[in-house]
Amino acid sequence: MDDKRLEKDALEYHASNPPGKITVVPTKPHGTQRELSLAYSPGVAYPCNEIEKKPENAYKYTAKGNLVAVISNGTAVLGLGNIGSLASKPVMEGKGLLFKAFADIDVFDIEVDKTNVDEFVETVKAISPTFGGINLEDIKAPECFEIERRLKEELDIPVMHDDQHGTAIISGAALLNGLEIVGKNIQNVNVVVSGAGASAISCAKHYVKLGVAKENIILIDSKGILTKKRMEKGELNQYKEEFIRDIPEGDLAKAMIGSDVFLGLSKGGLVSKEMISTMADKPLIFALANPDPEILPTEINEVRSDAIIATGRSDFPNQINNVLGFPYIFRGALDVRTKEITEGMKMAATKAIAKLAKEPVPDDVLSAYSDENIQFGPEYIIPKPFDARVLIWEASAVAEAAVMEGVARVSKEEFDVDKYREELEARLGLTRSIMRRVINKAKNTNKKIVFSEGEDPTIIKAASQCINEKICQPILLGNIKRIEAVKEEMGLNFECECIDVRYDERRRSVYADEYHRLRGRKGMTREDAVRLLKMPTHFAPMMVHNGDADGYLGGVSHNYPDIVKPCLHIIGSNPSVHRIVGMYMMIVNGELMFIGDATINIYPDARTLAEIAIQTAKVARRFGVKPKVAMLSFSNFGTSEELRTDRIEEAIEIVRDKDPDLVIDGPMQADTALVNSIQEDYPFMAFSGPANILICPNLTSANIAYKLLQRIAGAEMTGPILEGLAKPAHVLQRGDSVRDVVHMAAICAVDAIRYEQEKL
Repeated sequence: MDDKRLEKDALEYHASNPPGKITVVPTKPHGTQRELSLAYSPGVAYPCNEIEKKPENAYKYTAKGNLVAVISNGTAVLGLGNIGSLASKPVMEGKGLLFKAFADIDVFDIEVDKTNVDEFVETVKAISPTFGGINLEDIKAPECFEIERRLKEELDIPVMHDDQHGTAIISGAALLNGLEIVGKNIQNVNVVVSGAGASAISCAKHYVKLGVAKENIILIDSKGILTKKRMEKGELNQYKEEFIRDIPEGDLAKAMIGSDVFLGLSKGGLVSKEMISTMADKPLIFALANPDPEILPTEINEVRSDAIIATGRSDFPNQINNVLGFPYIFRGALDVRTKEITEGMKMAATKAIAKLAKEPVPDDVLSAYSDENIQFGPEYIIPKPFDARVLIWEASAVAEAAVMEGVARVSKEEFDVDKYREELEARLGLTRSIMRRVINKAKNTNKKIVFSEGEDPTIIKAASQCINEKICQPILLGNIKRIEAVKEEMGLNFECECIDVRYDERRRSVYADEYHRLRGRKGMTREDAVRLLKMPTHFAPMMVHNGDADGYLGGVSHNYPDIVKPCLHIIGSNPSVHRIVGMYMMIVNGELMFIGDATINIYPDARTLAEIAIQTAKVARRFGVKPKVAMLSFSNFGTSEELRTDRIEEAIEIVRDKDPDLVIDGPMQADTALVNSIQEDYPFMAFSGPANILICPNLTSANIAYKLLQRIAGAEMTGPILEGLAKPAHVLQRGDSVRDVVHMAAICAVDAIRYEQEKL
């Protein structure tokens, strides 16, 4: 993507309503006078009194325990420099988004217009009672060292400057595993660090704690090696003093000779292939400058075949990304209400990350990265950023370390690490970036996805994004001149196949012949087939049926039946299924769940209800969800003879016969399916905790339910996802955003991959 296009898209992304990337939503009901009296006056006085008597109660009665301040003065924004506090706000909001997405931590971003250390510290101290933790961000050195030191000493909540410690923690894990693979003792390796700022110094300190000999570390700033002579000349500040060496002065090239480890925290292009060639056998090369590393992996591979390489980028193996650290470190720290983030907690995070990389990689992670061979080795020395297990491993290790060190407000007797890991796992409905995993799996597979509404601006923008992210090869149906005009109007410059179905020779020949063959006994003449194929909604599924496209999407400007019926008539159902099923994936109130059937089957009989449950569970498993299916009704388990729901009970028996491993129960009311306290009245239930698959008794109830959830509860919906067609096709909704279309394109492409594999 060119810079102008990226700039335009980024500005549109941030400006779309509501502006920015984070918001605040109420967590308690507030729709009645009674609820308002509890939320505010007079009821709010009671928790105020309890907190006044015992400040610790703030964690019990307020959001303090899950609230982090991301605080910056904008003096050292990555890639932008000293841009000031206000201009740094989009970055801080982005950090807040990552906290929420990866660890379910709420964030207020605070931009402080103070560059003086004393004034900055006093400002942060004054607002600190609001928060359970403080993440300092993008503050320039050397001021950042003093700011963090003072805040850690003077506050009783965890404070961490992520620019210093995040890279240290993650790269430390990579260092441990990389050295293990190449068979080198950490005490004997020589380490060269390009850069001598906050992150570089923190990394060097962390490496020493991991076992690297301090005398074996060389730091290099823009003027050369940090030497005793330069210190005597007054060129180095007190923070660099710890890593000065009593050796001759020199540059990066000289320092690299014979080194075992290179850590780059400087800028792109500083390292040459010649420098790499002078390193010791089996070197570790961590070129972490962003967006361009000090040297590209492709250049390293030209001169070394024995190197283990890591960068900060996602398009190369071994991405060292701070998102593997700070969300989970604060998650663990907040959950045990720690007073600080200690060196022991950072070390626990490093070792947990390193250890996780040696574990077998689960199928959902393999699927997310389109790779069946991810395993511990030179190209996999740290977990992938989207590996949901990091939350469980790292946060629990950090929390346990805090408790063991005595800096937590939770005692050793109160803390059960196994129970805590279960609590962390329960958060994964929110923290998993579901669609990113799907997109990663679709990437570079070159599946052809045909869009029947190729002239629609939303579709054209989505097609551009699909190409940029290598999700699929879009095929746009429509008037080619109109498509090009829309592209020009939106400033889009991409190439993809465009077809005006009216003039495509297949319409009157092979497609018409096949359509007539399929529907001739349903009263369709060949002339009817030729006429209907003028419509993209018929031509597109015929492309899929004939193998000229791998999948089909349509619906942003058509009614639902206009898309579904041609798919049923042309693509048809998979012979192995009883009925085609439509479902939605949704995230509501932090829970990931599926609802079916909200689109296809009007009043399903018992066999069809069973099929809906089985097919929906099958889709849920593809998204890494372990299904718990609730068959919904107006009563709980037939509370009286008059309220018995034989059709649903029969469906459950069919499911248990066809898929014995599927956890399913019902009939039950919706709140019983979701609320633990209600479930306690039914100890015989097959599952506890919220169900993640809700099967409604008919189309009416399912359709009403998902639309209410979407419009009133703010559920984020993906779908409808169709299951049971012979080949991949999905229906878009009117008003779908570009993001929605891209997500459905990724789902369709992944379905095409699966279809292809099933044929083998």
